[in-house]
Amino acid sequence: MIARLRSKDRRELNEAIRDVYDHHISPVRYFVLQNGGDAHDADDLVQTTVLNFVQAVRNGSFQLQEGTTIEAFLFVLAKNRWRNTLKQRGFMRDYVQEMEATGGGYDSWEASAQRIMEEREEQERYIQLFNLLGERCQTILTAYRRDGLSMKEIAQKMGFDNERVAINEKYKCLQKLKALFRYET
Repeated sequence: MIARLRSKDRRELNEAIRDVYDHHISPVRYFVLQNGGDAHDADDLVQTTVLNFVQAVRNGSFQLQEGTTIEAFLFVLAKNRWRNTLKQRGFMRDYVQEMEATGGGYDSWEASAQRIMEEREEQERYIQLFNLLGERCQTILTAYRRDGLSMKEIAQKMGFDNERVAINEKYKCLQKLKALFRYET
């Protein structure tokens, strides 16, 4: 892989870059999506990470150390860049502090990868259970969680009399979702 990335043959280089995207980058996308980013953020970070990696390989500053994988290197590179992005945005200060406290080195790769896989499974389970909720609950919870609407805005969107009704409805929907989680486990 490294030799192909250093190749002067454009076709071989493009194939190697495609392999990086296909086989080594999905943990980075998932990490961003699970840690305050959206699909656009993930795409931007993936592109920047791959570009920086390829440049480091081509200019000779990247050396694969024993016991380290390309995935681990890419993940750490992306994780550190994402931490900086979150700091710049002023988001998730607690999370950034946790990342800094636990370090971002190669040693934490296996633990991070395991956590990502567990979170991915949990997210898939959540989506399955979320889809069991009625349309009304799905709309309320999506508006609140994903869209970041205030309860007042949700009340207007849903045609509720006031904000208090929206709060109560959201509470009921969350209780239904929790019951589904308890029932499944």
